[in-house]
Amino acid sequence: MERAFFNKNGDAVAYLADDYDSTIYMWHGQQVAYLYNERLIYGVNGKHLGWYIDGIIFNNSGERIGFTSSSCPIAPSIEPVKPKKFMKYELQPRWKENPLPKLKYTCADADLSEFLLAGEIYNPRRSKATIKKTA
Repeated sequence: MERAFFNKNGDAVAYLADDYDSTIYMWHGQQVAYLYNERLIYGVNGKHLGWYIDGIIFNNSGERIGFTSSSCPIAPSIEPVKPKKFMKYELQPRWKENPLPKLKYTCADADLSEFLLAGEIYNPRRSKATIKKTA
């Protein structure tokens, strides 16, 4: 079952696909990250992005940055229809994970979409303007 991820404002930003790699897609269909060992979040580019613990995504500073519908601090919005997924990239070798920081209750200043896009693989055929237009 696919699971939606919401930002601190309750907007659906990404979702966790029910596939072999536990892939995380942006809502417009771009593959950006994946779940490793059920709690480590790695970008498709191999960079360790953060942790997924009890329905909350934490960044490398221990701040809350993403939520499932049951853990969101405000009522989440209705999930929009998911478009077709983009071509799936081969996962790059994983970087060493950062040590788990002290987890905080505060929300990060950055948005969940910025956090997840740090794990994307650069595709020169697909510009940022196109991504923003489809989001």
